[in-house]
Amino acid sequence: MEYCFKSDVKPVDLWKIAMLKIYKSYTGIINIVFSVAMVFLCIRFYGEVGSFLRTVLIFLLILFPILQPLAIYSRSVKQLEGLPGEVTINFGDKGLLIDCNGQYEKIYWKNVVNAYKQFNMVVIMSDDRHGYMLTDRVLGDKKDEFFDYLCGKIKESR
Repeated sequence: MEYCFKSDVKPVDLWKIAMLKIYKSYTGIINIVFSVAMVFLCIRFYGEVGSFLRTVLIFLLILFPILQPLAIYSRSVKQLEGLPGEVTINFGDKGLLIDCNGQYEKIYWKNVVNAYKQFNMVVIMSDDRHGYMLTDRVLGDKKDEFFDYLCGKIKESR
């Protein structure tokens, strides 16, 4: 069985995976605790402090729930600009064949480190830091079938 998909990664996909990674870690817990504390501090002290401290309170209140996601989205846009244009990934019996603007790369199944399923994508890791994202837009209704195939091929090669 073979599969062929065109990788269609958008900034919002990179943003979602970054936000998920943050809020599944201790950093996310600290962000939530800090934001809740800032709500209580604003409620308690907003009427009693001067305009400078009000500005500081408002800034700190919107730091994690608003400014951090905007900064991460901005970073996702910049990161996507550095990625190659159209990437087609063919999954066959021997491994992956990646076509990136006419340049080809072959990754054998034994060299695929891992594959995991997120809520809106499948990520295939070619090493510890690099991988290929296939979103639900690309996979469609084949997501579960494809993921089972992918995991089977990775286990088979070990």
